[in-house]
Amino acid sequence: MFISVKRHEREKQELVSGSNRLTDAILKGSPQGLFLLDAKDKILPQVSQSLTTLFRRQDFTNVSFEKMIGPLVTAKTLAVARAFLTRLLDAGAAHAAAADAAAPDAAELPNPLQDVEVRLVNSDGTSESAHYSFEFNAVDFAGEPRAWLVRVTDITARVQQHRELEDLRAQMQVQGEILRSVLSAGAARFGAFLRRTDAAMKTINGVLKKPARETDAFRNKIEETVGEVDRVRRDAAALKLTGFEAAARLLEDSLQELRTRGRVSGSDFLPLAVKLDQLYGQFSLLRSLSAQAGPIGMTENGTQIIEAPKFLAEMAQTSAAPKAHRMAQAGSLDSTLTALTELVASEHKKTVMLECAGLQLVPQRYQATIKNVAIQLIRNAVMHGIETPATRSRAGKAAHGSLRLEFKANPDQSFELHFQDDGAGLDPEQVRATAVSRGLLTDEAAARLRDRQAIKLIFKSGYTTLVSAPGEAPHGSGMSLVRRYVHEAGGKIALASLLGHETRFKVSLPATAGADAKESASAQVA
Repeated sequence: MFISVKRHEREKQELVSGSNRLTDAILKGSPQGLFLLDAKDKILPQVSQSLTTLFRRQDFTNVSFEKMIGPLVTAKTLAVARAFLTRLLDAGAAHAAAADAAAPDAAELPNPLQDVEVRLVNSDGTSESAHYSFEFNAVDFAGEPRAWLVRVTDITARVQQHRELEDLRAQMQVQGEILRSVLSAGAARFGAFLRRTDAAMKTINGVLKKPARETDAFRNKIEETVGEVDRVRRDAAALKLTGFEAAARLLEDSLQELRTRGRVSGSDFLPLAVKLDQLYGQFSLLRSLSAQAGPIGMTENGTQIIEAPKFLAEMAQTSAAPKAHRMAQAGSLDSTLTALTELVASEHKKTVMLECAGLQLVPQRYQATIKNVAIQLIRNAVMHGIETPATRSRAGKAAHGSLRLEFKANPDQSFELHFQDDGAGLDPEQVRATAVSRGLLTDEAAARLRDRQAIKLIFKSGYTTLVSAPGEAPHGSGMSLVRRYVHEAGGKIALASLLGHETRFKVSLPATAGADAKESASAQVA
C-alpha cells in the first residue's frame, strides 16, 4: 500500500511537472501577450514573454489592467477601458454566484479594446505609436471566482495598411475630382484656382501670425481670415472638390463661432491650428495629385483640346511611371522627396519611381540630417545614376528607374539610412579618370587605388561628371555635402556599386541621447 501511494504521488508530480513545462513553452513561444486577469482585476504571476516586450516592463505581479495600460494611453481610452473592465468583472461575478440568470454572458459584451493606440517610450527617450488588440476569454476554476485569459496582439502593421488603403482611396477620389474639374471647367481655370488658392493660403497664414493684444485687433484678424477662407471654400465648391471644400468649411465654421464671442484672446485662436493644418493637408494633396492628372486632350479632329497649365504639364511628365509604390501622405517628408524626384526626373527627361520606408521613425535630432542627405542622394541618383528610358530599354531594364530610401532603428539604439538605385552604377575607371581630370589626384595615385577605394572619390569636393545641369547644386558639392552632413551628425557612410545594375549607400548614425531625442517643437497660432 505504501509503495502504491508513493508511486501515485510520483506520477502526479510528473504530470504536474510536464504540465508546467508545457505552460512555460507556450508562454515563452507565443507571439502574443498572454496573461490571466483575476476577479479583482489583478494580473496573475505567469505571463508570456511577448507581454514583457509589448509593454516594456518585467514585473506584472498584482498589477491591475488599468495600471498596466494607464501610462500608455490617453485619458479617454483609459476611461473606456475602465468602464469595460467594470462590466466584464461584474458579469463574471454574477455568473459565478448564479445570482442573476438574466445577466448577459461576458462573451456578449461589446469589446471596445480591439484597437487601442498606445504610446511606447524608448530607452533613449523617444516615443513611438503602436496599436494593440485585447481579447478576453472566460476561464472557470472549480470553487474559485471566474478569471480571464487576456490575449494581446500587436496589430500596428494591419492598422497602418488599412490607413494606407484609406489614404489611397481618398487620393483616388481627389484625383477623380481633379480630372472632372479639368474636363468640365478647363485646365486653365483649374490652374488659376490652384494659384489663387495658394496665394490665399499664404495670406491666411500671414494674418493668423500677426501679433495682436486687444480684442479689436483679434476681431480684425478674424474678419480678414474669414474672407479668404470663404473665397477658397466657394471656389472649391464651384469645382466640386468636396474634400477641400469640407476642410475649408470646418475652418470657416470655427472662425464664425469666434465671431459670436463677446471677448476674444490669443488662446481662442489655438484650436484653429488643427483645422488650418487639415486645410493645408488637403491643399497639399490636391496640388501634388494635380501632377498625375496629366495633360488632358482629345483627338485632333476638330474637337477642342484641353491643355493642362504649364506647371501641371511639366510635373505630369512622370505620370506614366508605375504607381505600385505607396503614395506618400501629403505634407510628409515622403511626399517632399517624391515631388523632388519627379521634378528632377522631369528636368532630365527621365521617369523615376521613389519608394520610402521608415521616415516617420527619424528622431528629432536627425531629421535635418536625413532630409539633407536624402535630397542630395536623390538628386545625384536621378541626374547621374538613372539612365534615360531609351538607354534602359536597350539594356533590358524597365523604362522607369527605381529608387528606395529606408530608415530603420537597430537593436542597439543606433540608426541606419539605406539608399539604392537601379541605375548604371559606378565605373571605377571612369571615376579615376574624372578625378584626375578635375585635378583631385595624380595618375599614379589613381592607379594605386583599388576599385572599392576609387568609387569613394565621388565624395571629394569638386568631383563631378557634369558640365552643367539645371537646378544642380554648385558643381562637385553634392556628394561632398552628403559626407559632411553625415560626419557632422557623428555618423559614417558606406558605398557599394555594381556596374550596370545598382548603387547603394548606407548611412550609420549613433544612438541619440534622451534629451536630444525628445521633440520640443510646438506650433502656435495667435
